[in-house]
Amino acid sequence: MVVTKIEPQVLARRKRVAAYCRVSTDKDAQLESLENQMEAFRYRLAFHRDWELVNIYTDEGITGTQVKNRTAFLRMISDCENGLIDYIITKSISRFARNTLDCINYVRHLQSIGVNVYFEKEGIDTGESASEMILTIMASFAQEESRSISENIKWGKRKRFEEGKEAKVPIYGYYHTKDEGYIVNKEEAEIVSEIFLRYAHGETRRSITDDLNARCIKPAVSDRWNHWQIDKMLKNERYIGDAVLQKSYTENHLTHKIIRNSGELPKFYVKDAHEAIINRHLFEQVQKILSMKNVKKGNISYPYGEMLRCPYCGSILVHGSLNDFTCGNMRIRNGGWGCYGKGGCRNYLVIQDYLDNAVIKAYAKEYGQKMKSVEFYWLDDSVERINAGESSVSIVWRNGEKTEEKMEFPKEKFSPVPYSRFYNFYLERVKSGDRKNKNIFLLGME
Repeated sequence: MVVTKIEPQVLARRKRVAAYCRVSTDKDAQLESLENQMEAFRYRLAFHRDWELVNIYTDEGITGTQVKNRTAFLRMISDCENGLIDYIITKSISRFARNTLDCINYVRHLQSIGVNVYFEKEGIDTGESASEMILTIMASFAQEESRSISENIKWGKRKRFEEGKEAKVPIYGYYHTKDEGYIVNKEEAEIVSEIFLRYAHGETRRSITDDLNARCIKPAVSDRWNHWQIDKMLKNERYIGDAVLQKSYTENHLTHKIIRNSGELPKFYVKDAHEAIINRHLFEQVQKILSMKNVKKGNISYPYGEMLRCPYCGSILVHGSLNDFTCGNMRIRNGGWGCYGKGGCRNYLVIQDYLDNAVIKAYAKEYGQKMKSVEFYWLDDSVERINAGESSVSIVWRNGEKTEEKMEFPKEKFSPVPYSRFYNFYLERVKSGDRKNKNIFLLGME
């Protein structure tokens, strides 16, 4: 019997090599560094005739502590899993990953599918036996370096905040240059002024949003306006030239999660930091209107706020729904103002429509202009106080004059005192369960 040994035939195949490059910012100097990294890898590959370049994967302006945002890195890992890459070269551990756990996990995963990584700066090849221990130590150093850099950046930002130096962020109505801060964009500033005025004069955010979109006016960061953008604009102090610094902060150097600053760190208010678009009086009126219409605080108090007081106990009248009761031939839509707040006597309740009519007539007598509706902006500008009565309102104007105007009710039972008695009886039935009510803003149910 003759046994012949057959040696295995090794088919020569070029090693499929990929290079990974990353820079953490998109500034010119960093982008130049990226080009240098890529050129160095091409030069290195040229000296290995048994290497075949698959691709050079690059992430620009991306942090190394989180993998999820690094699209090129994840694409490279996917190509490795699909058997397209045998070997990866990268400049350093910090370019590959600044998070120790991510670095080790990805290296192990790549080894399990037959792909090794070479870290040029550290001279580590994961195909060598002692590489993991050295890699763990060096990756820990890279993570600590990232933490140190992050702390230095935070310190620098907070120092600038203390000095009242604004961060340059995109805001509709302004633009900025490399050397200058916020500069008014005249065309956009007109839209900003329009939005503030329309909201102050009683328009809803939805109505304003729909109109801007119908006119094909685009916001700063998207193609269409929404009420959230309008709300954010109306609350932004930068439109009066001021700036609140450190409204948010970064949780840590690993997650990079942005946290709203709710008192964990100091804030800095800088007055007259740049040119204003909106005057302070209009801005303050808008803030009051936003607060009065904020349903999270309970029943809205628009438009009278705390101007009305009970003629019997002196408590502030509060606003609320009257569950769409019928008054005469009219459905009560705007609710009423009654003495139903904390400590209120519950003996006075005026239906808003009749109150509004009297206030509008009184304003026309004093200023010669009949307003279409009662809005806070002109009440705030002209009224010192309003004294509510059983059948009339007495208004003291800011110019020192006084006007008394009768409230006209279809029947006596709809005047404040009789109506409060009827309404109190209804409330008792609701509370006892005798009557059902689904209106969470029903006056007197707080």
